[in-house]
Amino acid sequence: MNSLPFIDIHTHLNRTEQETVTVQNIFPGEGFAAFSGRNFYSVGLHPWYIKTPEENNEWLLQMEDALEFDHIIFIGECGLDKKVDNDFNEQLRVFEAQSFMSEEMKKPLVIHCVKAYNEVIQMYKKLHPEMAWIMHGYNGSQEMTKQLLDSNFLFSFGKNLFKPDAKAIESFKFLPLDRIFFETDEYEGDVEEIYHKGAELKAIPVEELMESVWKNFNQIENVSFSVD
Repeated sequence: MNSLPFIDIHTHLNRTEQETVTVQNIFPGEGFAAFSGRNFYSVGLHPWYIKTPEENNEWLLQMEDALEFDHIIFIGECGLDKKVDNDFNEQLRVFEAQSFMSEEMKKPLVIHCVKAYNEVIQMYKKLHPEMAWIMHGYNGSQEMTKQLLDSNFLFSFGKNLFKPDAKAIESFKFLPLDRIFFETDEYEGDVEEIYHKGAELKAIPVEELMESVWKNFNQIENVSFSVD
């Protein structure tokens, strides 16, 4: 097999790597580059930026326009956050709207969740989505990980793997490889560093992680690029 690229499934930074496959997160209405081979995008309304229903609906319409482009492959990040002051009922409404959009547009969902895992699981069970739901920047306990795993969630890990006391570490060790992705989010280092940390924690070669993440990525999204 030819060498596989690293995949950064969620970043807010405009990265210009030639080899790494990136999925850069953009806000509704924000510009994005033409497809050049490995630069993919996600678009979503983050719970931190929830405003009035009218403003939120306008952003949701802008999302629909952006999702017409083939290299915008995910919806999100979206989700629920109980640590912000934004109206939680409106957060739920907007999250559900984006969940429906995920199904309609056949795009996986990238989820931001803070102290609202139970509500996210309830939404999943209510909607029975066919598209993948990915918990981004995951740092849940092993007990919560088991619940999410039973509901068919996927998990993306980032800089928390470098924190010795992070709950993410035991959860990462517990999870099977076919449920795992890696991300930089706002981490300024390379996703390759997170892969190497993951390989160390799993006690496996980094090439094995690269192959599993490659398979996971292609399984949830019909991406159009080749390995040189």
